[in-house]
Amino acid sequence: MHIQYEIFRSNNTHLSDCIGVYENAVPVELCDQLIAHFEKSITFRTDDHRKQAQEMQLVGDPRDASKAYVDVLTDLIYPYGPEFERKLHTHCHKDYKPKDLPLTESNNIHFRSFQIQKYTPEDKGYPAVHIEDGPEHCRKYLAAILYLNSVLDGETVFPMCGKVVAPYTGDLVIWPASLPFYHCGRASKSNKYIITTWFEF
Repeated sequence: MHIQYEIFRSNNTHLSDCIGVYENAVPVELCDQLIAHFEKSITFRTDDHRKQAQEMQLVGDPRDASKAYVDVLTDLIYPYGPEFERKLHTHCHKDYKPKDLPLTESNNIHFRSFQIQKYTPEDKGYPAVHIEDGPEHCRKYLAAILYLNSVLDGETVFPMCGKVVAPYTGDLVIWPASLPFYHCGRASKSNKYIITTWFEF
């Protein structure tokens, strides 16, 4: 059989299979602590055509608590990078699987941001369908969202991938940061807290 037809028949992977959802990646207690930390912090407002949210950045915050949260989140989230890449490798044809280590193991990849975001029922969410791309995003390899609380709506939508991810406390979502993984966040009817970050070169 011609390799083109063999690969199409056995390894025609859906884009939705290239989005990793990891349940209970972060303990509920830590998520609650991060929400409480956010609520007693100085935050900034984003209100433009793309999204409406109250936000704060943990990375670079001089407070000891913020530094400790950065260390704990790094230790908890980073191992999912190699796990995600190895899962992608399983979708490759047996004769064409990557032989190298995952880039998250073989390169100096790290987190430059842990952005806590709060969306209220009055906010429109993040309706702008977008990707992490452009001059300021060129180092971003994998994108990630950590849900700090559960809400009945406020899902993350991947319109080209046929996938919608519901927010549940402690769940982590990872996907390739650039094309074709367009995504957006639906408005929620209750307060929604998330952390966004990126595996960056």
